[in-house]
Amino acid sequence: MILETFLIASAWFWAPMPSGQALVCQTSQITDCLAELPPKARAQLPGDPQLLLKQMGRRGAMVKPLSHPQVTGLVLLAKERIPSAYSALWNGQVYVLPIAQGYQMTLAHELGHLAVSRSSSVYLQTDKLSPYQHEWLADFYLLWSLARAGQSETLAWQQYHRRNLEVFESVTAISHWSPPMLSQLLARYTWQALGQFDDFDSLIDAIYPELVQYEQQELDEFASLIQRVFGAGTMHNLPQYMFWRRPKMGEFIRPTIRHMMGEPAAEQWLIQQSMQGE
Repeated sequence: MILETFLIASAWFWAPMPSGQALVCQTSQITDCLAELPPKARAQLPGDPQLLLKQMGRRGAMVKPLSHPQVTGLVLLAKERIPSAYSALWNGQVYVLPIAQGYQMTLAHELGHLAVSRSSSVYLQTDKLSPYQHEWLADFYLLWSLARAGQSETLAWQQYHRRNLEVFESVTAISHWSPPMLSQLLARYTWQALGQFDDFDSLIDAIYPELVQYEQQELDEFASLIQRVFGAGTMHNLPQYMFWRRPKMGEFIRPTIRHMMGEPAAEQWLIQQSMQGE
């Protein structure tokens, strides 16, 4: 998938997928856009487009997988709601991460959900995947598509930092916290090697059996630690709180902390938090 192909002003367009194609709609033109779906695909969605917009809420994007031989699904985008920057407060300072190509990155992530739902890999039986697995797999698709298209690895790290900042700012974003998995992908393959996979399923077949995955209880413990370290109203540093999770947490957040604070200040802060890493 080449992200540049989506840089068009049309209210809707068809995005090529590994299997079939996805219809991408701007919410402002949802009625006209939905009319482009084949009848059997359109029948799987609410008859009233306003119901789809209600389901989407204030999000910048939403995806709906469809059961159709040519149409993998529908992606709704509200470009004006896709953030151009993310921020988080820690160490008494607000750190801001500007986002490049936010529209294309968001779209690629949503297409990743459709790629997962249509995957033929034996590892991606979607009825057995948790919502958290769906999210990090969609980010895997995003990174693979970037590498495959010859895009800069900087965009991959931007997504990594974004996911960390989101959870620093609000622990509810733990559902999308992909750095525990993205760190393994980026450690296993060079950017060039990642782009050499001809298709997404080939990547999944190669890496999935090697991945360390995290159960909900473990994610809940990470979330509790993040809340303690970054949560609003935190008054005291308690470096022994969940000490058994801190070294691994340090591994996951170190690239972002360094990127935002600079290496010397980042390493000092990580030491103060007992998050030097393993």
